[in-house]
Amino acid sequence: MKSKSTFIAFAILILFFGAQCQKEFTVPEELIGVWVTDDPKYVDHPFEIKKDTLIFEQGLGYFDFDVFPIVDLEKMDEDGNTLYIIHYLIRAGRKFEFSFYYTPTEGGVIRFKNQPEMKWTKKKS
Repeated sequence: MKSKSTFIAFAILILFFGAQCQKEFTVPEELIGVWVTDDPKYVDHPFEIKKDTLIFEQGLGYFDFDVFPIVDLEKMDEDGNTLYIIHYLIRAGRKFEFSFYYTPTEGGVIRFKNQPEMKWTKKKS
């Protein structure tokens, strides 16, 4: 009985993720890449934006990272700055937002909405 309810829950999650992945959005090319900062608290915690996933590295080891599917992306002008909001799903199926300002200067700079003093730049390949 337990395996049947587990199977049903798993099937519902697959349907939910499948429906979310059907949304039409495009991650702009200038956002795609690995982003790093010189801030001592986050120097070992880069993040990567791909066309359909968001990856946060924890900096604790080679395989210590979290990968989340991107389900939507918003772009808007806020006080003359370009604000992006990436909507992504965590394992429990809950939707989270990753908000930041992007400017094309210096090869592209990201500043988090809640930490505007911190500068993130795209890692050179």
